[in-house]
Formats: sequence, structure tokens, C-alpha cells
Amino acid sequence: MQVPNVLALPLEEAVQRLEAAGVQYEIKVLLPPRDSEADFEGKEVRKYVVRQQTLPDDRSVLTIVYR
Repeated sequence: MQVPNVLALPLEEAVQRLEAAGVQYEIKVLLPPRDSEADFEGKEVRKYVVRQQTLPDDRSVLTIVYR
């Protein structure tokens, strides 16, 4: 299976490309040590893929950051 490269894309676009290719994925959030996802609730943030790992079973793990 061909897994599309989604590195550096906004999360929404990355997800669309992976789903169109039939690739299963998992999302991991990378935040500064003192922050949590709750700190960003209700705020407008852009999410970007900063790392893409392809596992042997053709699943992808996307590491994202908030900007």
C-alpha cells in the first residue's frame, strides 16, 4: 500500500489524504512540558504534522503540534 507523505501539512489536509488512500492513522499531540490539550480548548489553533511514522501494518502515526 502506498502511504502518502503528509509531513508539514495542516492536520485536516493530512487526514483527508490518508483517508482517501485508505490508510489507518493515529494522532499524537506534542506540547510543551507545562501545557496540556485543555489549555487550548476554546482557542483557535492550527494543527500541523511534524512527524509521520509508518508502521509495518501500513498504519501511520502522526505527531502534531499546535500553532
